[in-house]
Amino acid sequence: MSIVLGIDTGGTYTDAVIIDLKTKEIFAAAKAETTHYHLIDGINQAIDELDFDHFEKVEYASLSTTLATNAIVEGRGCRVGLLLLGFTPSQSLPQCEMTMLPGEVDLHGTVVTPLDYGKTRKAITAMRGKVDAVAVSGILSIRNPVLEDEVKAMVREILDLPCIAAHELSTALGMQERTVTAVLNARLLSVIDELMTAVKAALAQKHMDIPVMIVKGDGSLMNETVAKDRPIETILSGPAASIIGATFLNGTENGLILDMGGTTTDIAVMKNGRPRIDPEGALVGGWRTRVAATEVNTFGLGGDSRIWFDVIGGGVKVGPRRVYPISTVTKVYPDYLDELRQMFPKRIGMMMNELCEGYLLLRQPPKAMELTSMEKTLLGYLADGPHTLYHLAQRYGIDSEFLKMERLIEHGVVAMVGFTPTDLLHVTGEYVRGNKEGASLALFLIAKRWCEDKNDVMESMRFHITDSLTRTILNSVMSYERIATDAAETKQMQTLVEKAFYGREDELFTQIFRLNMPVVGIGAPVRAWLTPAAEKFHTEAVYPAHHDVANAVGAAAGKVMHIYRISVQNHEIDGIHIYAPWGRIAYGGIEDVDHDVDDVTAEQMHIANQNRDRVFQMEQAIQYATRIGKEQMRKTMLKQAVGKYDILVERRDKKASNNYSENLTMFIESELEVIAVGRPSWV
Repeated sequence: MSIVLGIDTGGTYTDAVIIDLKTKEIFAAAKAETTHYHLIDGINQAIDELDFDHFEKVEYASLSTTLATNAIVEGRGCRVGLLLLGFTPSQSLPQCEMTMLPGEVDLHGTVVTPLDYGKTRKAITAMRGKVDAVAVSGILSIRNPVLEDEVKAMVREILDLPCIAAHELSTALGMQERTVTAVLNARLLSVIDELMTAVKAALAQKHMDIPVMIVKGDGSLMNETVAKDRPIETILSGPAASIIGATFLNGTENGLILDMGGTTTDIAVMKNGRPRIDPEGALVGGWRTRVAATEVNTFGLGGDSRIWFDVIGGGVKVGPRRVYPISTVTKVYPDYLDELRQMFPKRIGMMMNELCEGYLLLRQPPKAMELTSMEKTLLGYLADGPHTLYHLAQRYGIDSEFLKMERLIEHGVVAMVGFTPTDLLHVTGEYVRGNKEGASLALFLIAKRWCEDKNDVMESMRFHITDSLTRTILNSVMSYERIATDAAETKQMQTLVEKAFYGREDELFTQIFRLNMPVVGIGAPVRAWLTPAAEKFHTEAVYPAHHDVANAVGAAAGKVMHIYRISVQNHEIDGIHIYAPWGRIAYGGIEDVDHDVDDVTAEQMHIANQNRDRVFQMEQAIQYATRIGKEQMRKTMLKQAVGKYDILVERRDKKASNNYSENLTMFIESELEVIAVGRPSWV
């Protein structure tokens, strides 16, 4: 057997599964509340609730997490020092202690401006005590990383701190994006290290001394050693795990994968068994990185989206703010349920917020945060548990519209409590994990404020939730087809949308949107909403078994994949150069020497160029680059503890017409991708 523990930490729940990868049998599955400010508590609870008696048979654990993404968005992590070589940024960078230094290579990888060792050592020394980790980023370092490597060695010698070089994280052009990636990676070093330590401790409680894998943004896995060096690659791992899970559970080759969680809905298109990788790199927290990630569209619609009536704009609104569901809060805090009961018979004047809404204290504010008198008082009220807005306003002696809590919400100190799609499902009995009475009382209070019948309010809510999900699917499909946002929002397009979704047969013309693939729904609340949305696209909604824990299944079912990108370039004057992530090689057709630039003499290059046809020599260089790429890949997969794997080499040649004759072509460049895929092989 190949038994694996899969764990997913989502915005609302932490899921865990025990699965046999060979038979695809799921032995146990469990859910626990995600504890955002002490993540390990939710992980511990999810593992504890697994109904499984043979943890000693588990070979490894695999984790998908939102921790890295959240840390970037919230600005948490290490204090970072940045050493820039030969580059002055014209755009903003993530928060860091930045120093610009001389040191530059050109497009061919030749050092054109050497390091100033005195200035470099002085700059590094000046960072002592100010930073926890250092990032080094040099102009065109992907062509020759020698300067970055030298500075990295100096950082470790002088400061004895973790240091990452930009070329180690990406081989793509784009100095700004590579620098952002390096800085964010350095920031996340402590975050992921803390997570890995906590997860290992949780596993130890079950006497599981096993390795831990983490899902990367492209859906593949990396082990804990690599994750501690390259934590940036764990961003967007949750959406990637959902795609892997849907494929594993349903055997999906072609389909639109829709993962409806508590906070967001993530949508990706699967064609021929593979999702599309975002060519620009992952975008997270407003920063464009060079991290390979699955192309996923994320929308602020989930089971915990706030449902409210817009007094100013009019009409029912769903989201985008995430709130804590009434059903969840009243299950944990019975006093909140009592406040709803007490409010029900009262005649309350007009409120901008819903009568059932309130606030919940998540954590104490940072010491550096200056609080107003009102904020201090309200935090004191919330210390004994959540309270409704009406209760807080009455206690403070002020109208509820003047309670100032937005700043505390933005800093993650306080969360809003409100009515959600999850609560609506509690009222109807379609999904019950919390307190049904609390959800029902909240619905009565909402109907009371809207002066409408309860059943009419429920129908209106259901319509708007389904409508939001339907439009979310349409927007995602249009994004996949590269249809510009402004084109989708034209009056003409909106008219067609209305006709397609809500048109009548007696109208002059009708419009149909047909999705030529099924919609595969995963996530706990998805079944209640997706079927009517899929019908609008004249396609089938599919719900795999265990779709409510598909992300955890995806974490367990993932494979280790690594890619090395190598470029072999034919320079008319300088000869053939091989550019690999680990360095530049000047190829002269002589394979019995160490192929550093300085080791191949001008005489050897001259002889090789005279005695060999350049096309033939390029083919030799490509074969050599392929061989060393495979050798390097074997070392990498060994480090990842993967014993069985396949290596695939993809090649793309670039040729151009000769300057002297259109009938003669010149072999300019060959781009190689050395790809290895396999499963972890611990016993």
